[in-house]
Amino acid sequence: MSHLMIFSIGPVQDFIATARRSRDLWYGSWMLSELSKVAANKIVELTSFDNLIFPHPTNEKLLEPTSDFNAPNKIVAVVETDNPKQFAKDIKDATVNYLVEKLAQPTMDAIQSKTFNRTLADAQIKDLPELYWVSVPYNDRKYEVVREEAEALLIARKNTRDFNQITGENRNVPKSSLDGARESVIDEDEYPDRKNSDPVKARKIRKLYDNYHARQGERLSGVDLLKRLGARNDEPDFKSTSHMAAIPFLEKLVKVKGPGKDKKLLAEIRGVLPEDFKDIDRTNEVLVFESRLTDWVYDKTQLADLRKKVKDILDKEEYTGGKFSPNPYYALLRADGDNMGKVIDGQTEKRQHQELSEALSKFAREVKSIVNEQHNGLLIYSGGDDVLAYLPINQALSCAVALEKKFKNAFREDSTNEESPIKIFAEDKTTSPTLSIGIVVAHHLDPLSDVLELARSAEKKAKQIEGKNGLAITLSKRSGTDRTIVGKFGDLHKRLNDMIDLTDKKIISGGTAYELQELGHTLPDDFPLEGLKVEALRIVKHKQAAGGEKLTDEDKGKYLKTVEGWLANLNLNKEDKKYYSLQNLAFEMIIAKELAEEA
Repeated sequence: MSHLMIFSIGPVQDFIATARRSRDLWYGSWMLSELSKVAANKIVELTSFDNLIFPHPTNEKLLEPTSDFNAPNKIVAVVETDNPKQFAKDIKDATVNYLVEKLAQPTMDAIQSKTFNRTLADAQIKDLPELYWVSVPYNDRKYEVVREEAEALLIARKNTRDFNQITGENRNVPKSSLDGARESVIDEDEYPDRKNSDPVKARKIRKLYDNYHARQGERLSGVDLLKRLGARNDEPDFKSTSHMAAIPFLEKLVKVKGPGKDKKLLAEIRGVLPEDFKDIDRTNEVLVFESRLTDWVYDKTQLADLRKKVKDILDKEEYTGGKFSPNPYYALLRADGDNMGKVIDGQTEKRQHQELSEALSKFAREVKSIVNEQHNGLLIYSGGDDVLAYLPINQALSCAVALEKKFKNAFREDSTNEESPIKIFAEDKTTSPTLSIGIVVAHHLDPLSDVLELARSAEKKAKQIEGKNGLAITLSKRSGTDRTIVGKFGDLHKRLNDMIDLTDKKIISGGTAYELQELGHTLPDDFPLEGLKVEALRIVKHKQAAGGEKLTDEDKGKYLKTVEGWLANLNLNKEDKKYYSLQNLAFEMIIAKELAEEA
């Protein structure tokens, strides 16, 4: 008998969100994608590739574990079976076995310490996967009717989640620092104690990092250890948020001082570290931030000495001469497709849904090149219409533009031709998929859970733009309040590009935005709009940076015309969807400066 089955592989949001370090997020997202691929591959093995509807990559081999394809956690397939329950059990067994045998076992075997609770760690990992599924008889019924019925059943099924007792031994041991629910599997004797001498404390701190990549205050469960230590097929090295923050500084160093200066600087910093710390981080770009030394050095006197040595090296005339320093901020980008529910509803036949899946799969595969290779970032996840990535701040906007363009083109008859007509629509035949993007600029030492929440909030604001295809950027500085800008993607990114260009050329000074912001706060709400524009333009002229590029009268005219264009967008009617205040403009200028190459 023919059934339409939908599977949801989890846990997803809770599992991904419980990441204290960026590597936890990086590996956890990849692991869930791998489990989804295993499930999809098993479905194909038991039925056929033609019966797999979503995901539906262009090549069946992309479902193999070693591929670079990121699979979504939702799977839709037509299944020939008289026993859907047994079919679902076969899929669940395949995912659990892969997790335990291929991912967890090699990771746990490689841990040098023999005092951690391996039995409990294995049990916690085995209990991790969730599989929700529904099955609806298909046979000769219309595909769109059957799919809608199955989707409604899946929502109901997820709302009645199974309650599973957290695996543990009811011992009086600390809980995981990541999820607060599972028990720690690291023996408490491995942690430094106030009764220990300083040398013993230092040795224990080093051992915790060597064995588990754990800091002295972190308690980790078996699931946490898998995130922290698990190996990915295609990624020999991991780039942290500190690495992302360091990239613009090292690029500027090469630009100002010449090729090779970045490598020489890093080698010199590594040279002053104690011998037993020199191999502690494979990506030594993080060493430009002396604050990271606190991860590995316990002794306060030694730490103060090392921090001074690192700063002295950075300030050498050969490198920065004290004229510029590493910017400790990086970008986290989240993107999500718009109107996807309506578009899926518009695919009334199985083959149409597969074509949509193929377009999404093709986009997802191309994202890695855009993020990692073209913009020096690190792709965390790209499954269908969802993207999560770390980026250097000076690459964040251009990466967002490239992703937005690639997503639009994925649904054209010829995805390589921007003039080619759109071929995939919702039922109304006018609504086509677009992408909304949220970006947060945050300090590399800010808690990752906080940064993830800010990124989710930015993405949500972007998707509140009328018609969507929105862009939202939040600047979260350690000093001061968060600033967020939101707009239609094309309009906002064009203004930001212009502002970045003018900032790089030092035509706009840093103080301009703050004076405009103050003007907006000072003037009464009923101040005439045209008068506000005149006063704002006066400030811009007055604050034009001294010492910037020498401008001809023609260039000055172009510059002021650009600013007048920005001011023309002002709309102080808060009830209007196009409300745009002087503060909005000021925030855009402040964020543009942060994103600029020469910030």
